[in-house]
Amino acid sequence: MVSLFTSYFLPLVLVANIFNFQTSLCDISADEALIAGICKQVQDPPFCLTTFRQILAHPYVPEEVTRAAIAQSLQNANNNHAFIVAAKAAAKDKVTQDLYAICDVGYGLMITILQDAAQSLANKNYIALENDLSKCPRFVSDCQNALGSKTTPEMLDRSRKQFDLLIMSNVAEGLIKK
Repeated sequence: MVSLFTSYFLPLVLVANIFNFQTSLCDISADEALIAGICKQVQDPPFCLTTFRQILAHPYVPEEVTRAAIAQSLQNANNNHAFIVAAKAAAKDKVTQDLYAICDVGYGLMITILQDAAQSLANKNYIALENDLSKCPRFVSDCQNALGSKTTPEMLDRSRKQFDLLIMSNVAEGLIKK
């Protein structure tokens, strides 16, 4: 009786496992294609791919990819804001302090807008989400323009990563079926 059961059901179980394995490979392939398509549009694709792989779980769906990109962008903006506040406090001259003050205000506003964007996504208010995300790159570029020649390599790197995270958020948002 056991051998009849085993001989009949074991091949079915193996076929089902192979099917599930192939299906999961297809899902992973589609997931990788989704983030690869997003990451092609940033300045630093390896940073983008690494970021998504660290913060996402399969399956990748546009809403979740957007949520993760916004959350990472918000975290990065908060870290950059803290860096800017410290740099402003450490600046030796009034001109540099004033330039960092521009960045301080810009990043503060961007943090508020990214928080609003996260809430808009949660509420499925895609018009507000798109509007919020479209405003953010300007705050980064305004800071870069204000600092000009007084910027540091670290600030340039922070700005580049912030731009990439904002692009990731914008592109992912554009993939959401509305």
